[in-house]
Amino acid sequence: MLRLRARGLRTGLVSCEGRQPLLHTGGRCRIGRLILIGRGAPAELGAAPGGELTIGDRVAINQGATLVAERSIKIADHVRIGDFAAIYDSDYHPVDQGKPVRAAPVEIGRNAWIARGAVVLPGVTIGAHSVVAANAVVTDDVPPRVVVAGNPARVVRSVEADDDWRRL
Repeated sequence: MLRLRARGLRTGLVSCEGRQPLLHTGGRCRIGRLILIGRGAPAELGAAPGGELTIGDRVAINQGATLVAERSIKIADHVRIGDFAAIYDSDYHPVDQGKPVRAAPVEIGRNAWIARGAVVLPGVTIGAHSVVAANAVVTDDVPPRVVVAGNPARVVRSVEADDDWRRL
């Protein structure tokens, strides 16, 4: 167990297997009990100036995952984030000439699972107990208790889960 220490970072106990994460500490970070698995590639997490990253308790983040808040990223308790998944609350650069950079808060609900290589784009909310399939690109909100897959991600089936159930 270790305690990540950096300016603007408040954490609970952090278990880190493998490489230490790359931390962005320009903004505010509140992190509960967290498991980081970075055997091959470090996870990247934190907040840019003016941004806020909030991660609940018993969250697992795998190698190469990226969660850096320009505005706001909130991860609820018991969430699982797969290898090389990315959660973005900003496009980070202009897409169209003369238009501002798109930025919007992202929220991941309790007991959700974001699988390997999935990408969650700005302004998206993922409902509790939902699963984002490997390599899916989530452009719209995901209701609770569903599996989404594809690019763009679409609901492919429902998930049976009691309110108090959690993935191990």
